[in-house]
Amino acid sequence: MTVDPNTVTSNDLVAHSIDFVEQFSDNVKTLLAALGHVRMHPMSTGTLIQTYKKETSAASKRTVDEGEVIPLSKVSRTKDKAYELKLTDKLRKVTTFEAIQKDGLDQAISFTDSQLLSIAQKNAKKDLFDSLTSKGTTSTSGNGLQMAISKGLGKLAGLFEDVNNVGNTTVYANPDDIYNYLGGAQVTTQKAFGMQYLQNFLNADVVFLSTSIPAGKVVMTVDNNLNFYYVDMNGNAGKTFNMTVDETGLIGVTHSRIDDSLSYQTVATGGWLLLPERTDGIVTATIEPTTPTLVASADH
Repeated sequence: MTVDPNTVTSNDLVAHSIDFVEQFSDNVKTLLAALGHVRMHPMSTGTLIQTYKKETSAASKRTVDEGEVIPLSKVSRTKDKAYELKLTDKLRKVTTFEAIQKDGLDQAISFTDSQLLSIAQKNAKKDLFDSLTSKGTTSTSGNGLQMAISKGLGKLAGLFEDVNNVGNTTVYANPDDIYNYLGGAQVTTQKAFGMQYLQNFLNADVVFLSTSIPAGKVVMTVDNNLNFYYVDMNGNAGKTFNMTVDETGLIGVTHSRIDDSLSYQTVATGGWLLLPERTDGIVTATIEPTTPTLVASADH
């Protein structure tokens, strides 16, 4: 029997699922590549993830007389907060019979899927910046943007001076603060996951621009301090619901018919946490107003 070429088959829906998954995964991987050496950790939902902070107690004195007991210095990594990895996003949308008839299957589903993809990416970005702005425990300040970043980088250098291969220093700032500093100067920006970033700016390896960072603050860390934990959708649960995933398992997507409403639905789900290994390794610097320099004038 000859099949009508306009008949929607399961292969059509799988193709849409693959496109959705690949776009999301590629964008996340582009973001993590821009961040530097962020490590990806696929895990099961419900996993508890522990963060740490470093505590140092110096000895009472550096030098002792011959034969005396050397006093102890103590360096320890103590537990900070624990976080549970959950499905942070469960997204669903429906494309109607009428929309498919009007625009065609590819156009109707691709357009509405792109809206769902935007929501998923927006949520992931919010999670990223929530981690950076709420989980850091080290603070400093400086007059003006350049000094605030310099003070923050100085703090980072001290925190990680005994750690090898810490990776790049990454700064997150509000666009208003960056462009107020630049004035009319032209700079070349790049884009990852919908965010602009500058490379090798004000002694930082990468500076991300986002309105999710409050104006008047800059947040910074080293990329090896960041870990990206996510629910691996390649597991049995994803297979049970016939989820399409890529090799990373970052997000699972499925398309299916809803006969009683003459519609097609898209369901996407995933869960992720971007967490610092050391909460004290995230530095928040406050940009203090610069004081104008007064030039004394002499009377003649």
